[in-house]
Amino acid sequence: MKKIKIERILNKKGKSPIVCLTSYTKPIAEIVDKYCDIILVGDSLGTVLHGMKTTKEVSIDTMILHAKSVVRGSKNSLIVVDMPFKTYTNKYVAYKNAKRIINLTKCDA
Repeated sequence: MKKIKIERILNKKGKSPIVCLTSYTKPIAEIVDKYCDIILVGDSLGTVLHGMKTTKEVSIDTMILHAKSVVRGSKNSLIVVDMPFKTYTNKYVAYKNAKRIINLTKCDA
């Protein structure tokens, strides 16, 4: 199977289901990659994996670490990474942090 690009997602909109699942690790990404259009690396990893009380405690560095792992485990799906709390306080901060996440992880969005 070929790497999914955003154009393929847009072309499916309204025509056929778009499948998105969450992954926080390489082994799970390897499993779900066969079935997904999109893999989300969600900030819910803070509560699910790290025992944090809320997702507000998740740092950008934690998101980057997990996103790198998911990217390594995926060959086909479009990889989307959540922006953690307070990393998008204005459009300049949001752009800087989104660019950092994409550059360091090689995710798609």
